[in-house]
Amino acid sequence: MAHAVNEWQLEVWLRKEPRLRGSVVVPYEDAAASVAEIRKRAGDPNFCQVLLMSRTAEPAGNPRYWPIYEAAVEAGLPVAFHAFGYSGWAMTNGGWPSFYIEEVSEHATSCQNQVISLVTEGVFERFPGLKIILIECGMAWLPSVGWRLDKHWKQLKSEVPHLKRAPSDYIRDHIWVSTQPMDEPERGKHLADIMEWVGWDKILFASDYPHWDFDDPRAALPGFLPAERRRDIYGGNARAVYGF
Repeated sequence: MAHAVNEWQLEVWLRKEPRLRGSVVVPYEDAAASVAEIRKRAGDPNFCQVLLMSRTAEPAGNPRYWPIYEAAVEAGLPVAFHAFGYSGWAMTNGGWPSFYIEEVSEHATSCQNQVISLVTEGVFERFPGLKIILIECGMAWLPSVGWRLDKHWKQLKSEVPHLKRAPSDYIRDHIWVSTQPMDEPERGKHLADIMEWVGWDKILFASDYPHWDFDDPRAALPGFLPAERRRDIYGGNARAVYGF
């Protein structure tokens, strides 16, 4: 099915519109099949990233997924985690939620778990060229996760001797985020502080169009951002990470 989706992307969209790029859809719970699909698409400029969902059967740093990351690095493709997915497990540690508002709010926590797992399992030490992009998961939580990991790491280094640097260093070097949904704190300066920590070169514009809650590019970014920052977020950062 993943192979068929990729063929459909090529036939219906990508070959007909040179402005578009596709994601390599992979059956990520089957690492061998995923690797085969990545290698088949390697070198095809129609594809710009490997796509996984944020809810996997096991945390994303588990070695069962490492062949996917290895193949992606070999192909020169970032790995994107998009919110949603169905792992077979409840998305909360207390069971299934009652309302969609609970599920859509859980997007952020699912990606927090994946970032923590990728860092602590040593994925970035094993694959220093790996680039991870988080889509539709927000970004305001990323600094606090980095701070918390750094605090625990100082006392628990013996548990993870494979980590050669502070966890936040791996996050800031290897993690990119998308703007949709844009976090909107009451004070604009707080958002600027968050974006500064994440890295101005690590933030990619996303609209989520045509969903009902999409972000209009004319109003998505706060007006206080300088023109050069806006330019990079709207396109420059994507061109850099994807190699356009």
